[in-house]
Amino acid sequence: MQNRFGSWIIIVAAMLLPVFIPGCGSDETGPPPVLVSLSVTPVNSSTAPGTTTQLMAIGTFSNNSMRNLTTSVVWTSSDTGIAAISNQGVATATMNIGSTTITAASGTIAGSTTLSTSPVASITVTPSTPPSIAPGMSQPFAASGTLADSTVQNLTTWATWNSSDTGVATVSDASGSKGLATAVAAPGTAMIEATYGGVVGSATLTSSAVASIAVTPASTSIANGTTQQFTASGTLADSTVQNLTTLATWDSSDTGIATISNTSSSKGLATSVAVGSALITAEFSGVTSPSAALTVTPAVLASIAVTPKNQSIALGKTQQFIAIGTFTDHTTQDISSSATWTSSKLSVATISNTSGSKGLATSLAEGTTTITASFSGITSNTATLKITPGGLVSIAVTPASASLATSPAGLTQQFSATGTFTDGSTQNLTTSVNWVSSDTTIAAISNADGSQGLATANPFFVTGSTNITADFAGITSNTATLTVHF
Repeated sequence: MQNRFGSWIIIVAAMLLPVFIPGCGSDETGPPPVLVSLSVTPVNSSTAPGTTTQLMAIGTFSNNSMRNLTTSVVWTSSDTGIAAISNQGVATATMNIGSTTITAASGTIAGSTTLSTSPVASITVTPSTPPSIAPGMSQPFAASGTLADSTVQNLTTWATWNSSDTGVATVSDASGSKGLATAVAAPGTAMIEATYGGVVGSATLTSSAVASIAVTPASTSIANGTTQQFTASGTLADSTVQNLTTLATWDSSDTGIATISNTSSSKGLATSVAVGSALITAEFSGVTSPSAALTVTPAVLASIAVTPKNQSIALGKTQQFIAIGTFTDHTTQDISSSATWTSSKLSVATISNTSGSKGLATSLAEGTTTITASFSGITSNTATLKITPGGLVSIAVTPASASLATSPAGLTQQFSATGTFTDGSTQNLTTSVNWVSSDTTIAAISNADGSQGLATANPFFVTGSTNITADFAGITSNTATLTVHF
C-alpha cells in the first residue's frame, strides 16, 4: 500500500491544477479539447476505520492538458459499508475492515481507485520527549498511526487525548486544538496519551518551575513616537530555556515616558510617549526579571512629502514646491528651506537650493522631470513636473495714445497688438485678437479681415476720447487712448 503522507503530496500537487469544465472553450483555435481519461488519486490507498480521505479526479484531454475535475465529476463507492464518498471527493470510512472501489465519472469517461480500511497497529506520539515547560506554557503533540498494512496516517485530529496526571499537565481533546498540552504545576511529569481504535501511544511531558527571567534588549534607545519589542526568556529549574514573551506580564516604571503592551497580539511591545527614561520588567509564575532600560530621545524625521505631487506649467513659468516632514511622533513641519532639492532632468527644469528661493523650479524646455527633496538622510516621494509649450502672458497695444482730427471723410489710426509668452518670446497678434472701442460714437475699430486694428473716427464731427483694447485667449491688453478733435 502507498504511504499515506506520500499520497497527500500527490493530492496537493493535483489541487494546483486549474479546474476545467468541458465545452467552455479553448485557448486554441478550432474545436475545444475533449476529455479522454480520468485518474483518481491517491492510488490504492489505505485509511484507518472511521477517518476521512480526500480523493482527487484528474482529467486528461485530447490536447494532452490535465485539469482538476474533482468537484465536477460523479463519485460512487462500490461498497458504502466500507466507505461512502461525497460529491466533493471526500471518502468517509466506516468502522468495518475491507476494500471498496471509488469511481469518478464524467459522461462515459471514468477512473477509479481502491480504498482499503486497515486497523491501527500502533500509535506514535511526537515529540516523544519535548523540552520542559513552565506552568502556563503549552506544547503541541501529534499522533501518527501505523496501520496493519504498514500505511502511516496522521491521527492527531481523530485520536482521543488524555493526560496521566492533570495536576501536572492537561491536554486538549477539543476540535481545533487536539493534542495541545498545557503545564499546570511544577515540578512534575505527565504522560500525554493518544488513543484510537483501542491502540494507545504516549509521550512524556515535564513541567519545571521558572528559576529566572531575562529581558532583551537589556538597554536600548528609541526616538519619540517609535516602538521597541522586548523579549522575555525564562530559564527553568532544569536549565531549559523557554521564550516567555507572550506569557509574561509586562510593566513600565513610567507610563508617561513609555507604555508596554500586555495585549496577546503585541505583548512586550513598548511604545514611546515622551522624552525620558523608563524601566521595563517581565513577570511570570511569581518570578520578575531584572529591569531593562528604555531611553526615549526626541522625535526624528520619518518621511518627507513634496507637494504639489503632479504639476504642469507652461514653458517660461516657475513652480514653488513645498516639503513637509513627518516626524516619529507624528508631528509635521515645513522643511522646504532646509531640504536639498533635486530635479531629475536639469535640461527640462532646474530647482533652486539657494536661500530664499529653495524649492522653486524654473522651466527651461518642454518635457517632464521629477522633483525630490532630501533631509537628514530621508528622501521624499517623487513629484512630477511637466513643462508644456509657452503660454500667452500679456498683450501690448500700440500706439498707447493717438489723436485724429475730424473730417467729412473720417480719419483712421492703425493699432497693433503684440503678445508676450511665458518663455519670453513675442508675436504680432494684430490679426488674431478681438478689438474693442469703448465708445464707437467717437471711433470704431475693425475686426474685419484685412483691416483688423484699424480705428476710424466718426465722420460727423463727434469729438472726444475712446479706449482701445485687444483680447485673446482670456488675456486683455493694456488700454490705448484715441482722441478725436477738430
